[in-house]
Amino acid sequence: MSKKKQADTLRATVERARVLVPTGEVLRAEHCVGLAERAPSPGYFRRPRVLRSERRTLGGWLWIPIGWLVRVLTASSWNPIEWLIEAFMERDKKKPGKPFHGGWDSMAGQLARGLVPRTKNPANQAIRVMQVTDRRLQIVYVSRVRSLAGNPGPVEAGWATDIRNVTWIRDRSDVVGGDHEIGFVDGSWCTVHFSGDGWSRMSDAFPARLSHLDPLPYRG
Repeated sequence: MSKKKQADTLRATVERARVLVPTGEVLRAEHCVGLAERAPSPGYFRRPRVLRSERRTLGGWLWIPIGWLVRVLTASSWNPIEWLIEAFMERDKKKPGKPFHGGWDSMAGQLARGLVPRTKNPANQAIRVMQVTDRRLQIVYVSRVRSLAGNPGPVEAGWATDIRNVTWIRDRSDVVGGDHEIGFVDGSWCTVHFSGDGWSRMSDAFPARLSHLDPLPYRG
């Protein structure tokens, strides 16, 4: 896909997600987002199941046995009890640089979990859009799977929190362009990645904007 076509696709996706901005709230910023590549990933069963009305494609049906096989082969233990526990815990080791602070039930952990949802079509994962309004920070899921009639797939609002729970955002483009750390009132924070052009404008909508040269507001 050419860079222009990719930009057009992302722009159209953001526009589709816009219909889920709550009535009466002012949209300050919006952009396609994902969990940073170097951040730890939550276990399969910690991830929210979304877009239940989405049509399952042939690839989605084929992925069911493949997905379970991959989870078994990549398990760190063959002990069934340990395997089940691991499924609920973080699966991927943290990569260089501290990209996450707080447990999976912290505000940052909830955001991280919301950025790696489970859908009927893992091979054609939904696009996640982050929206910042004057009242909330929320994630919207936009399906990339069309209906049999050729109509666009469903759009669904996911994780959200009061904007007052968000305390700062820190630009980490010194590590990877588009990477940002987002901090919350409970002291937790996680690293997200804004994809495509225009991500530099996202941080303007947050309460406090930090650069990579600024120290973390919370050290734990």
